[in-house]
Amino acid sequence: MSAQISAYISDETKARLETYSVEHGVKKGYLIERALEYYLSALEAIPAQFFDDKKIEVTAASFQAALDAADNEPTDTLKTLMQHD
Repeated sequence: MSAQISAYISDETKARLETYSVEHGVKKGYLIERALEYYLSALEAIPAQFFDDKKIEVTAASFQAALDAADNEPTDTLKTLMQHD
């Protein structure tokens, strides 16, 4: 038995789905079902505390700040955090 579902997705995701479908000869419905199966399996297998649905946007400025910070010596707080017992 199967059921039809409807969902809004971004134009970018739709374009990626269509491109992959054509390039690999995979029907979109099959691809969507497999993706949902993988995602739901992961949700069931991995504790919820390890999932974070937030997206982080890295701008050119924030990326440069991260690179600059990488050259700094670690703080005492970071050293304490990273110590192994």
